[in-house]
Amino acid sequence: MATVIVNGIRIEAHRGETIFDVADRCTDETSAIPRSCDRIGRCKECIVEVLEGGDALSPPTAIEEFLERFRDDKKRLFRLACQAQILRDDADVRVESFKRHLRIATEGRPVPDGFDPWIRVADGGVWCDGRRVADHDGAVLGLALDIGTTTVVGHVVDLADGRTLAREAFENPQQYGGSDVVRRISYDAQYPGQMTRSIIRQANRVLHESAIDPRAIFAVTVAGNTTMRDLFFGLDVKGIGQQPFVSSTQRDVQEGRRESTALRAAAADLGLEVHPAAQVYGLPLVSHHVGSDMAAVLATVSAEAHDGPFMVVDIGTNTEVVLGHGQRLVCASCPAGPAFEGGRVSCGMAASEGAITALRRVDGAWQFEQIGQRVSRGICGSGLVDLLAELRTSGEMDPLGRFLNGTFRLPVLEAASLYFSRADAAELAQAKAANGVGQWMLLRRMGLKIDDIATYYLAGAFAHHLDLERAQRIGLILPVPDERIVRLGNASIEGARGALVSRTCRERIEQLVNRIEHVELEREPDFFEMYAEMMRIQPIPAEGL
Repeated sequence: MATVIVNGIRIEAHRGETIFDVADRCTDETSAIPRSCDRIGRCKECIVEVLEGGDALSPPTAIEEFLERFRDDKKRLFRLACQAQILRDDADVRVESFKRHLRIATEGRPVPDGFDPWIRVADGGVWCDGRRVADHDGAVLGLALDIGTTTVVGHVVDLADGRTLAREAFENPQQYGGSDVVRRISYDAQYPGQMTRSIIRQANRVLHESAIDPRAIFAVTVAGNTTMRDLFFGLDVKGIGQQPFVSSTQRDVQEGRRESTALRAAAADLGLEVHPAAQVYGLPLVSHHVGSDMAAVLATVSAEAHDGPFMVVDIGTNTEVVLGHGQRLVCASCPAGPAFEGGRVSCGMAASEGAITALRRVDGAWQFEQIGQRVSRGICGSGLVDLLAELRTSGEMDPLGRFLNGTFRLPVLEAASLYFSRADAAELAQAKAANGVGQWMLLRRMGLKIDDIATYYLAGAFAHHLDLERAQRIGLILPVPDERIVRLGNASIEGARGALVSRTCRERIEQLVNRIEHVELEREPDFFEMYAEMMRIQPIPAEGL
């Protein structure tokens, strides 16, 4: 019988099995491998580095051709776990999941509220909202977390004066469950609790590796999309993935069993290795898939105090949009998927070492900028936006994503085996259509036009690096004048930090979410017609569709 060691876990294997088949049989999440397709090589996420025993595996398939871009050292061997089969019963193979070093935004626009923490030190003890929770006379710290589908950011704050002592960021370890929330929900149903343990374990590891004493942390705030927040707290997320697509906390509010979707728990109950008396607060949800991350973002823009109409767009695998006018606020979630993070795009990749971030067509040749000095490995989201815009401007691609010379793929950087295909264009068109239709339908619900928007906020790391004119040229964002556009950076972590250091901010967020109306886009009678129109790679008409 063969042996395969996956991320340090030894597993028995049989000839004909793939690395993925073998890893699947192990219940230890350490051996889990990322994937977002049915193991057909389409998502290209299950990359492993073969450290030993490569000669006992089947030859690379045509699907794995792109992996040559990862071999800056020719002695290294990378495979897709779903493609690499074991050829011999006496094989001894050792592999590790490919580790990415992502470019992660760790800060953004701060909240306007003053310093007024709900954890304070007095009379030789620590008090939480007026209740003594521990005897303590040393430093008292807090931790704010922004848990995204792809990345996690944490701020450690001194609760005596509000200073940020450390900023930490890492890739969400739940990637093995899929690159979007739908797949994470499905994975959690199959392996209950595994993804919760993964995120808690990684948070503990990062805290212990930092220069901060975790035992001095007495308060934790958590913001994230609906699925990520609930998984962190160990809740059943099945209801988020099926009609009516709501968290169990939202259902409890609707049925009168609780007053707020905000969560409170003892750190010890969650397994967080901070002070045993630490209190963990999960920011409230807005509604459905519009999660507590958007609630945190809204805290940074003073959503309750705008003179004219404003829109907030947090672009990600699940884009969230809020439109405000007067006392009315409406929201929608747009399941854009991971295309602009490189998922399911043949030349795409996340914003990490070797990723092309910007592209320009000069005299028929591509000029580009990239992260780091390594060989070019792929194109991340901002570069993919540039690529679409350039192909449309040059006339090489029509609004439907068809190449006008009749080919099905175009070379971008042949030396690095980077090609852009019609299938890639279709993936990106679907993602940007989801973003566009959500923004347009909210405007229509309010009876507003694009030109009515006084302030257009773009949140998140992806939006921070966008070329705005090119994003508008392909219809990813609305054609709003530059002077009305405000980039917020990672506003979600700032909102989580605000809820940590200010009771006023926390209370303001809880009151605000109760005023927001949720719009279910798919229930709009002309949703699919509008979605199809938005798939055209062209600017969103200022006068409407």
